[in-house]
Amino acid sequence: MSEAGDLDKLRSKQKPLVALLPYAVWQERHGQPEMFDMLLRTARAPGTLMFAWHCIQPFALKLFSKATPRVIIFISSSINWDRHSPIADQGDFVQRWAAATSVVQYTEEAAQSVVDMLLKIVYLSELSVCTQHITPGVWSWLTRRPTLPPICQGRRFGTSSWVISIVRRLENIETLKSYLLLIWSEWSDPPHEGFEEMRASVREDFCGIGMGHHRGDLVRRLDHVLGQLDRGLGYLQQHSPDLNEGQVQGMEYHYRLLREILMEVDAKTIARMLSYPTVILSCMLIRRACVESRETFMCALPLPCP
Repeated sequence: MSEAGDLDKLRSKQKPLVALLPYAVWQERHGQPEMFDMLLRTARAPGTLMFAWHCIQPFALKLFSKATPRVIIFISSSINWDRHSPIADQGDFVQRWAAATSVVQYTEEAAQSVVDMLLKIVYLSELSVCTQHITPGVWSWLTRRPTLPPICQGRRFGTSSWVISIVRRLENIETLKSYLLLIWSEWSDPPHEGFEEMRASVREDFCGIGMGHHRGDLVRRLDHVLGQLDRGLGYLQQHSPDLNEGQVQGMEYHYRLLREILMEVDAKTIARMLSYPTVILSCMLIRRACVESRETFMCALPLPCP
């Protein structure tokens, strides 16, 4: 874990590092990735996100137009985005990024970057049309389920009710499950509205007989998260120093409640399954009774006159 003083020194060098970025991108494009990789490691040091949007914005689109897909993927996720970042007006940027995801070589680190940036884009584009550039191929990166780092802006943004509702609207249960498996974490407590949307999703999207193995995957993930939380604040702060006791207690409450809901849904589904033979037999008896009643009625009718 980096010391606070070391992080302050890194942050103080942000502008010089950003100034080197265009040259590093040019070198990477010409087969010399060493400087770019060094800048990337620095930007992604624990506890830092070195590339502030306001520093990169003046040359971002020009830079990305000359960058390889690998550079676009990694730089995008290393930018410190916030509500003041004008990503909602950056349709060209989102389109270039989405195109890069379709050709970049798969690695675990690339998957981390794509998922991180995907969640940021969806969150920051709440009032824009930028999500129209997010194709099914981009969404499919969620199903790769990369391990996200403890400090991850995309996962934090991704717990909002807006992002959850967008993923639910895809009507793809594998994508939705993968998304939940990624954002349920000992490092992030969902906000109130996001948690309510999660509760609704668990009850409505994962009910039914055919959803048993999906519910099992979600319960196992929650068991893992709760097990990590049981290790205590001291352990968690080794990896995410800003966590406090109140956040840990909030996560324990929320994730235990989600687990209870899943188990309740599972129990109700099993109960319905066990009642099916009785229902089927009852329907057969009712149908037979209707047939017999109709036959009796027909026999009671007077014969027609010759």
